[in-house]
Amino acid sequence: MFDSEIYSSGRFWEVDFVRGIGILMMVISNFVTDLQYFLDYSEHQMFWKVFAYTTASIFVFISGLSFWISYSRSIKKNPRPYKKYLKRFAKLFGLGILITITTKVLLSSGTIYFGILHFLGVASLLAIPFYRFKEKNIFFGVFFLLGSLIVSRITVNSLFLLPIGITPSKFFTLDYFPIFPWFGVYLLGMTIGSLLYPDGMRRINLNFPKILPVKFICWAGRHTLKIYIIHQPILVGLLLLIYGSLPNLSL
Repeated sequence: MFDSEIYSSGRFWEVDFVRGIGILMMVISNFVTDLQYFLDYSEHQMFWKVFAYTTASIFVFISGLSFWISYSRSIKKNPRPYKKYLKRFAKLFGLGILITITTKVLLSSGTIYFGILHFLGVASLLAIPFYRFKEKNIFFGVFFLLGSLIVSRITVNSLFLLPIGITPSKFFTLDYFPIFPWFGVYLLGMTIGSLLYPDGMRRINLNFPKILPVKFICWAGRHTLKIYIIHQPILVGLLLLIYGSLPNLSL
């Protein structure tokens, strides 16, 4: 099961390992969010808030680093590999729209209008013109991070500016990844990618430690999208089995 993909094929185990840690942390974080939303769980709020931001930062950062590796390899074969990334955008953003529709229909509040999949879809296109800046992307990354301090204070009576980070007053959603600040984290991942994986290749060779926990985490890192799509139906389904019905859920 865990050895079905061989790392000599071009994947880097350490990237999958960090991505795997990110997705496993995300499952835990989202389960806690489910408990808070459906069952009013309120213990250790500060810890879980820090945990959630740490999880999101790891996941977005490694996505930016992975984009660097992928795009570096793609332009060797095709100087303008835009079709590939348009397809990636359509896939991720399309799945994000399905999540928007699902949460709008099934939840009494907290509709996900611009969550992690919406963001990653947009970022996969937005990152293309920034690729040329290599390690200088650290400055753009800081710009988006600091810019959020200003953007997040602006409110409008519309949802159309949500992707940027401008929300209506008292806006509530269960998952929100606006360009300010999260594209800054993505660009920091690209920055590190340009330093550690120039031209999409490792600077330093790292041997794959073939021990079960590492294999499992790397396996999870190779299947993050599938895990992300199925984990919430499974978690909510388990809560339904235990409690029979859940507040804020329309079925």
